[in-house]
Amino acid sequence: MPRWLRTLLLCALALVAVPALADKLVFDHRLVSALKAVLDAGDPAMISYDDRNPRNVVDVIAVRGKSAQDWQEALIIIARMPDRRIATAADWVAQLQRDAAKKCPAKFTVLAQDANSVTFERRSTGCPSGYPPVALYRVVAGKPSLFLLAAMTKTDFSPAARSEWLAMMASAHLE
Repeated sequence: MPRWLRTLLLCALALVAVPALADKLVFDHRLVSALKAVLDAGDPAMISYDDRNPRNVVDVIAVRGKSAQDWQEALIIIARMPDRRIATAADWVAQLQRDAAKKCPAKFTVLAQDANSVTFERRSTGCPSGYPPVALYRVVAGKPSLFLLAAMTKTDFSPAARSEWLAMMASAHLE
């Protein structure tokens, strides 16, 4: 991996923790072969970083598609500060479910859960054009922060890709 890309990746991952100040979400991106390939390629068009609101920092990494704005499969990483409405992982899961249900009918399946995180899948039908009908989510709560990993696809995950995304999400932990 080129030095500039490694530096960019480390900065992006470190900046995901900026709103948290004390927590940093760490995960092994190498577990998803397509994600690793995109990061190794170093194409800046495939990565979008939005820190305009330091209380809600968003990264988008296109895994399949033309760019971080025009993707078929992507990883979305969000770091946010808790507030009155969303203070826990369960609160954020409930909000994600409400927001998705407003777009189109959706089925949610919890895949794993522990004291500070929830991993779940969303499968939606009849969605508006451009809205990904399939997504895997992991919400992790730290003391002063909340993190989201969301693997989304506008088609469906192959069984191998789904397994890789879930392995990567399972590797996520706070430091």
